[in-house]
Formats: sequence, structure tokens, C-alpha cells
Amino acid sequence: MTASETRCPVVDYDFADPAMRTVLHDRLAELRATCPLGWSSRYGGFWLLSTYADVLGAARDHERYTTTQGIMIPPTGASMPVIPAELDPPEHTPYRKLALPYFTAPAIARLEPGIRRIVRDAIDTFRGDGRADLVDSLAEVVPPLVIGLALGLDPADCGTVRRLAGNFLSSAKVGLEAKIAAAKELEDWLEEQIRERRERPREDTLSVLVNALIDGEEMPPVIALGMVQLMVVAGHETTVHGIGSLLYRVVTTPGLRERLLADPGLMRATVHESLRLDPPIMHMARTVVEDHERAGSHLRRGDKVMLNYGAANRDPAKFAEPDSFDIDRDGKAHLAFGTGRHRCIGEHLAVTEMLVVLQEMLGTLPDYRLADDGEIVWRGGSNTLGPERLDVVFTPA
Repeated sequence: MTASETRCPVVDYDFADPAMRTVLHDRLAELRATCPLGWSSRYGGFWLLSTYADVLGAARDHERYTTTQGIMIPPTGASMPVIPAELDPPEHTPYRKLALPYFTAPAIARLEPGIRRIVRDAIDTFRGDGRADLVDSLAEVVPPLVIGLALGLDPADCGTVRRLAGNFLSSAKVGLEAKIAAAKELEDWLEEQIRERRERPREDTLSVLVNALIDGEEMPPVIALGMVQLMVVAGHETTVHGIGSLLYRVVTTPGLRERLLADPGLMRATVHESLRLDPPIMHMARTVVEDHERAGSHLRRGDKVMLNYGAANRDPAKFAEPDSFDIDRDGKAHLAFGTGRHRCIGEHLAVTEMLVVLQEMLGTLPDYRLADDGEIVWRGGSNTLGPERLDVVFTPA
């Protein structure tokens, strides 16, 4: 690709740059309006899709855009593909079918009492203090325990999951050696969990998954590792950000808290509107399979493409007044979980976690509000985004 082959000027877009996050949505709105298909020279170069229609279309087009060459910009340093996210149909289908029964709405409903206990236990650690950082004390505590509950991990290991997954996903701006080291530390720990369950299967979901037969054969170790890593990582960091953003929006959107306290039935719509406005995963990558034209530009085989969900979710062509938090809109059309055959398999788990957190926080500490001396800084890894801290004060319970 050369600059002359794109209709728009070459854009300078680097999501991993902390300075970009201070102007992120303004920059994406500008690109969406003036250069909906732009070329960024960062990380070896990639196309950036920013309209709802373009992101939706490319995510569902497996003939021209493949996931098999990686789904992250920049790459994470992982030594193997994550499964089934980095497989295309039909190869990805048996792996998705294998995992799907454990993440359906009915399956997650059976986990809900355990999720509620986890959330209540977390709130109990600070409810009497009158002040807390809800990211550190709640948003980062709940997801690793919940994914541990879903997979059958020892609760004592969930702190390790939190640390390893956090290091892995926060390595976007470090050198290649540091990226590889963070990935290897996570992979080594997960490989040990898989080995133990293959040698001595347990009564847990993880044992069922890693010992399953695909087309009558045992999964190769690298495939089993890629599948488990995706579940553990995706079930952790993204929900951390989802919870933090939700709790932030509830106390900064005028009148929202009062509506929720008066009508708790609005909480699910609030979760989805938070996911639309602040998707925990801002983008995913694809690779062009065959040369073609799109929006007047020439896309070449091997070119990287960024599907920017964060920009698509604020496209005024799809959502009226897209920068406003409005729980009365049809928010479920958002792309926070992707779309098509690669739609996030853990969406019901994530929504349930966020919903339970919201219910329990407003039920226990209904007057929580931002601390006067608190500063909201948005953090992220390769493609995730959420509050770094959320300092609040409240009447001790």
C-alpha cells in the first residue's frame, strides 16, 4: 500500500498512545466524517474502518477478511493463535460449538447465584469505609473470580489470573521481548492447568473442554492452549473495563441513578448503553485475503485492517446523538461484542456480571459518587479501554 492508493490522507492513529486517549472519540469522529477508510502507518501499517456499516460488513465478510493472521493491532507476542477467534469458518465451527453450551444465557443464569456471592463479598471489603477505588476494589476483583467459577479454577488461583492476564494485555507499548515474556508467563501457567486436567480430569468445565475430541481426535496442545487462553483473558480484562465504565456512567449521567433506583428494570438497558458508549474492546483486526476496492481505496492481499468498534458504536448514521448516554434507545445494536460468527461467546457472562454489580452497588451503596479529589484517567492495552481508577465516596453501610 502507498499513500497514493488511498482516497484519504494517511492518518496518524495509535490507540496505544496514552495521549490519544485524551482525544480519542473526537479523533475517531473526525476520521469517521472525513476519512472513514484511512491508512495508518503505525505497527507496519493498517487500514482503519470507522463507520458502523463498514465495520459490520467487514466483520461478517470471511471471504475477503480473515482472522487467521491475527486479531490484534499491535500483535500481543503470543506464541500461538487464540481459538476459535483466529480460525475462519468452517475450521472454527467445531471449537465454537464445543464451548458455546457453557456460555449460553441459561448456562450463565445457573452461575448467577455464585456471581452474586462474589460481588457481595467484594463490596463487603469496602462498604464500611466511606471511600473506595471501585476499579481496584471491585472491577478488578470480580471478573477473575467469575471466570474461575465458570471454568472451575481454584479461587486461590484467581489472583494469579488477574496478574498474568493484566500483564499480558497491558504490554501494548513495550518492546517485543517484554511482550513475549508476558505472553510466555501466562502461557506457562495455563499449560500447567491443562496438563493437570488431561492427566487427572476434574468435575469442571475446563476439564471437559481440554479433553474433548474434535472430529474424533484429541486437540493438539497448542490448540487447547489457544482456546483456554482466549477464555481466560477475554473473560477477565474486558469485563474489568466494562464494570468500571458502567459504574462511572451511572454517577456522571444526570438523573440516571434516580431512574434506576425508581425502576430497577432499566438496569439491563443501562448495561448495554454503557457497552455501546464505552466498549471494553475498542477494535479487532483482520487481514485482507484478496485485492479489492473499498470506499475508493485499493486494499491489497496481506494488508491489516482495524475494525474500530468504538467508532462504529458512535456513528450518527446508526445512533441518534451518539455521544449521549441514553438508556431509552435500542442499544442492543451496538458492536461491543463484535458480530457474525466471531461474535463474543462470553457476552451473556459479561452482561450478567455487569448487571449484578450494578444491582448490588445501588442496593448497598446507593449514594456513591465521585470523590472531589478523584481524577478519571482512561487506560488500555492493545485494544481495551476503561477507567484506571474510580475513586468514590459514600455513606458507609
